[in-house]
Amino acid sequence: MRICLISREYPPETGFGGIATFVRHLAHGLKELGNEVEVVALAKETEKVVDDNGVKVHRVLPYKLEGDLDAVNRCMPYSRYVMLTTLGLWRKFHELHRAKPFDVAESPELLAESIYASVTRVIPLVVRLYTPHSKFIAENLHNTAATFDHLFVAMLERVAMAGADVLTCPSQDLAEFVAKDLPCPIESIAIVRNPIDPDEFSPDGPLTIARDDKIKVLFVGRLEERKGIQYLVDAIPSVLKECPQTQFIIIGDDTINASGGQRSVLADLKDTLKAAGCENNVTFIPRIPLSELPAYYRSADISVVPSLYDNSPYTCLEAMACGRAVIGTSAGGTREYIEDGESGMIVPPRDPQAIAGAIIKLIKEPEYRQFLSKNARQRVLDKFQRKKIAEETMRLYDIAIDKHRANQHSLYRRPVDQAVPDAAMMLYCMDRMIYNLMYQESYRFRLSYWLHHMMHRPRLFFAKLSLAVCKIVTRPFNRRPDQAPALVRWLENQVRSKQDNPLQKVIDEANRQNVEYAQSQNKFAERELSRR
Repeated sequence: MRICLISREYPPETGFGGIATFVRHLAHGLKELGNEVEVVALAKETEKVVDDNGVKVHRVLPYKLEGDLDAVNRCMPYSRYVMLTTLGLWRKFHELHRAKPFDVAESPELLAESIYASVTRVIPLVVRLYTPHSKFIAENLHNTAATFDHLFVAMLERVAMAGADVLTCPSQDLAEFVAKDLPCPIESIAIVRNPIDPDEFSPDGPLTIARDDKIKVLFVGRLEERKGIQYLVDAIPSVLKECPQTQFIIIGDDTINASGGQRSVLADLKDTLKAAGCENNVTFIPRIPLSELPAYYRSADISVVPSLYDNSPYTCLEAMACGRAVIGTSAGGTREYIEDGESGMIVPPRDPQAIAGAIIKLIKEPEYRQFLSKNARQRVLDKFQRKKIAEETMRLYDIAIDKHRANQHSLYRRPVDQAVPDAAMMLYCMDRMIYNLMYQESYRFRLSYWLHHMMHRPRLFFAKLSLAVCKIVTRPFNRRPDQAPALVRWLENQVRSKQDNPLQKVIDEANRQNVEYAQSQNKFAERELSRR
């Protein structure tokens, strides 16, 4: 089977979190089953094609729309990012699919990465749930408020999910939320657990930190409220009071979303530790590549996953696969991966004392810690091996292909090659609409607009200013309102020549793509005729 995975995130360049980890494990699991797998993912700086041990990865940049889209960028920055990145991903996918068709595609629901495949229905589509934007809004995760910008993204995600042939989800907890939110029957969402490679994440192998007499407690994840890092840090003084020979290792990138304002979470955590006199027992390490993580898990004795919400955190699976005792919370899907008291420990979320109590128990009872570690590894081998998960996914691909064959109805009825220019034109027209409204109603916006032009496009600024002055000066002498004086007409032409016309460029781009498509179809037809 020829399979395309469409995902903004794919390591190492865009290995932001669990989505990147899942897509990589799935890609290689599918490849191991004999499938041809290609990934379309975002690039960090330049577009390129790389080979990831037999999986071809196409790195693309967000779609570049002519014009700066100032108004949309100010009012709907999140939506603008989503639309331009999804356009970039779709453009590359459609190019590849047109040259050599795929049998099926899979994509996350997050940020509507499959929206164009969903509305055009050019291919059987599987959409995997991670954490939809509506969940962030409903629970105010990452301080996500119900603004029009965020609600628009949530709407795009719902459209993408509604057009999928099959929905999959890594946890029953998240599936129940989406079934109510979309809405759809809960039975229509297939539970497919997150996969992992137990050979890569294994108890056997090198250590990053040498063994000594200290017990090492590990946290891996972004330093943000949703990951619950502040509750682990609040638990550290209680742990050190009982077990002073404990060392905490915290791996993850800083974020600027500390409660109470746009402040560094890392700075807040360090201030908390310093005030408690615990800073010497905690080591902070920025995010490291996925390939280096196993050595850190092996170096630790205990792994803590204190998330306030996670559908199924990969840090839990990775630590379990490396044979480490894991402490997770009952929030989200973590409790579906850990059997409390058998392959790990489950504590309530937002409870530093419960976290501290669990850590102390595992430190003081090494036999119980070893019991959990052994069972955690075995549970991964029994339930979460990536080849097993890939086989489950393949069965769902067959279902998606059958459903797609039975239902060819699509929301988008124009030629598929028009989707990119149509989307670009919609975004540009949205920008013009917002701009015209703001320019008409807000003097502050007008001042900002003119200052921006004066600083970044001085020639255009002075041309527009001269035109405005000339119109005012010549108005009393203009006897024919329908015909401006020659000087005014000349200045208007100067402004028109200096000012970009993004809409015309979008139309020109659409015409160019249509010509390229027609030429490629003619060449394909000629090859087929010669082959016959």
